[in-house]
Amino acid sequence: MSKLTVISLVLLGLALWAGYAAQGSYIDEDGILQEPFHLLALGWFFVLSGVVALVGALVVRIIKNWRNPK
Repeated sequence: MSKLTVISLVLLGLALWAGYAAQGSYIDEDGILQEPFHLLALGWFFVLSGVVALVGALVVRIIKNWRNPK
């Protein structure tokens, strides 16, 4: 997985969190909380998938270097 992919996943997650913070939440006239909760969940998904991709790439690199030392 390329560095650009990992960076893009993390930045997309951060952008979703920023969108959640910018939009905010409010209570409507019926007393129901209105908030864009899906942005939080998607933000966590993209940040964690970027971290998993980074860890996976590091593990693959360590295994390759262990099998074929220079």
